[in-house]
Amino acid sequence: MPGKDAARSKRLQAELWAPRINGAEGYKARVIVLVDMARARLPESDPVWEALDRQLGRYLKEALGER
Repeated sequence: MPGKDAARSKRLQAELWAPRINGAEGYKARVIVLVDMARARLPESDPVWEALDRQLGRYLKEALGER
């Protein structure tokens, strides 16, 4: 988009999300905020979702025991 300042846009996004990220108490709440942030910014087709699914699935299988 002509005239759009990408650096300013990123700074504004960081300012928008910073209070929620910093205000999250504990790792679980922080992860939830970070996933919400990613959902707001990344399309469904982004490869990060497949990687996150694979890594989290592997971790949960190990943590909960193969069921």
